[in-house]
Amino acid sequence: MPTTKREHPASAAPLDEAGLRDLILEIIDENHVMCVATVRSDGWPHATLVNYLRLGRALYFIVARESQKFANITQDSRVSVALGGGLGADGGVRGLSMAARAIEVSDPAHIKEINQAIFRLSKVAGFRPHPSSVLVAVMEVRPSLISVIDYAVPPGRRDLVRAVEDWRIEHVQPIQS
Repeated sequence: MPTTKREHPASAAPLDEAGLRDLILEIIDENHVMCVATVRSDGWPHATLVNYLRLGRALYFIVARESQKFANITQDSRVSVALGGGLGADGGVRGLSMAARAIEVSDPAHIKEINQAIFRLSKVAGFRPHPSSVLVAVMEVRPSLISVIDYAVPPGRRDLVRAVEDWRIEHVQPIQS
């Protein structure tokens, strides 16, 4: 469900938790492809692009059961997700990176709801699930930490937030290196 575009202030003033949540959902809705990085059995990252669908505050993607991505997630549900990078509605680069868990959706009623949402999308909506197998798994991304970049408003904003139950947002202090 797309969020409505809000007017950006003249500068990147701090946003409250609701404003940051709305910004995150806007950025998710501006994109249709995300990079999902999994942990391979040898410890190396494995990054691939997937189409995704947002229903409410949940992100879903489809994966072939015989794929390396599915094997990796089965062994370790931790994933990193990156999306965005293109120009947002205001002409600036916007994007998200997330530390998340990928969990297989197994409830048939939930899968039916997701399928119905996919079929309701117009062909121009951008969501094109395309695993190379008839044996697929529906995965839900459950973010823990979300890093937001939004350069649509000078001088730009960077926020690090924790997503807790039902995507309630809490600010996190960045780690100083």
